[in-house]
Amino acid sequence: MIQPLPVGLGEVRVSRDPSQQLCVYGLGSCVAVFLYAPGAPAVGLAHVVLPRSPGLNGGESAEPGRYADQAVPRLVTELAKAGVRQTALRAAIAGGAAVLGFTSAIGEQNVQAVREQLRGFGIPIEQEDVGGQRGRSVLFDAFQRKLDVRMLSAPNIDI
Repeated sequence: MIQPLPVGLGEVRVSRDPSQQLCVYGLGSCVAVFLYAPGAPAVGLAHVVLPRSPGLNGGESAEPGRYADQAVPRLVTELAKAGVRQTALRAAIAGGAAVLGFTSAIGEQNVQAVREQLRGFGIPIEQEDVGGQRGRSVLFDAFQRKLDVRMLSAPNIDI
């Protein structure tokens, strides 16, 4: 039986259990970054809230998934500890919407920052559903390596 494993704001999670679905409920301007590799023993998810850390004292924040510039490196490191080779990693991203009805660019900035980080690690984005003006919930099926996007008042999207 598949069990959802919610990942909150600023969190990074790695799962070795293929019966779990890493998920984020109610994504708005935040970006969910899923990393996986074919045949790998684990998958991971970071729930990115903002594009860049304030860089206080050059250290990492208490919430390693909060900032794209810390979340992606942390996720790559945690997956390496779980036995996943960086060169095999692939990404699925979702979120980055402008849901508040005004022209806030934070969602777009989050998406751009995540893309830059992934590019820096040489990780291709194979699945994505970003932007727009509607929030979404996303689930990642670790067994099928498939992103499931659910929007309010819209049909589900399987990518």
